[in-house]
Amino acid sequence: MEIYEKADELAKAIHQCKEYQDLIAAGNELAKDAKTKKMVHDFLLLQAELAYAQSMGGTTKKKFDELNRMAPLIQSNQQAAAYLAKYKIWQDMVGKVYQIIQNSMVEGMSILD
Repeated sequence: MEIYEKADELAKAIHQCKEYQDLIAAGNELAKDAKTKKMVHDFLLLQAELAYAQSMGGTTKKKFDELNRMAPLIQSNQQAAAYLAKYKIWQDMVGKVYQIIQNSMVEGMSILD
C-alpha cells in the first residue's frame, strides 16, 4: 500500500534529518555522564507529569515548584542544557509533523464531533 511506503520514507527522512542527528549526538554525549543523564531524565519526566496533571485539572503546585527547583541545576550544567536545547528543537519539529498528519485525518474523524 502506498501509505506504508510513504511512512517508510518519512522514517528514513527522520533518521537523516539534521535535527534528529543533532539530538542523537547530544544524547550520546549525555550518556557519558550518568548523573547528568539521570538529572535530564528526571527533569523531562517531571515536565511530562506536570503537563499531564495540568491537562487533567489536577493540582500542580508541588510539581511546578520541583521543576522550578531543578531548572537552575539544568541551566548551569552545560551538557544538560545542550541536550535539552536539541531536544526542544526536535520536539518542536515532531510536533509540527504530527500536526500535519493529524490535520490530514480530521475529515475521517469528524464523526466523533
